[in-house]
Amino acid sequence: MSAIANIAVLGGLVLVAVQINQNSSLARTALINDGNVVSNQIWANLMGENPGQVIARAIESPEKMTYGDFMAVDAFLFSNINMLYRDFQLAQEGVFTSSDWKSSVDPYAHWYLGNKFGRAWWDEEAKHFFNDEFATYVDERLSQEGKDSHTHWENIRARVVAEGSGGLVGSCS
Repeated sequence: MSAIANIAVLGGLVLVAVQINQNSSLARTALINDGNVVSNQIWANLMGENPGQVIARAIESPEKMTYGDFMAVDAFLFSNINMLYRDFQLAQEGVFTSSDWKSSVDPYAHWYLGNKFGRAWWDEEAKHFFNDEFATYVDERLSQEGKDSHTHWENIRARVVAEGSGGLVGSCS
């Protein structure tokens, strides 16, 4: 009887240990997520009231940028790449798989970093901040063909202008 009781107590202790381990893992995951949110909120203040114009200036005429403009674009790029990095960190904690974080990087590496400014920012500043595995994967994506946000905008604008000058079928009245 005492042997069965001892085995039951031991089994209960194993279950408690497993639960403590799960709680610790959940706490680490929450801290990673919360840390990224706080970091991005701090950086968001640097973007200013109209980050779109500053981002456009960085891509279309970087020679006209001021240091304040750089800080705004730096904040924009860091916040967005940091959200992709969060997925990498959550994969390290076992919440996501490797393919999960890579599939979040795949469409956005070029979107944010595929232009001259974005690539220079990544090479000079950002990639040294992030984990080597993450940075290497972003570099691999950037070495492949892809379009940045500016290229998408140019393609959309060209299509809309061409359709507008040729007349559209139907009307929006």
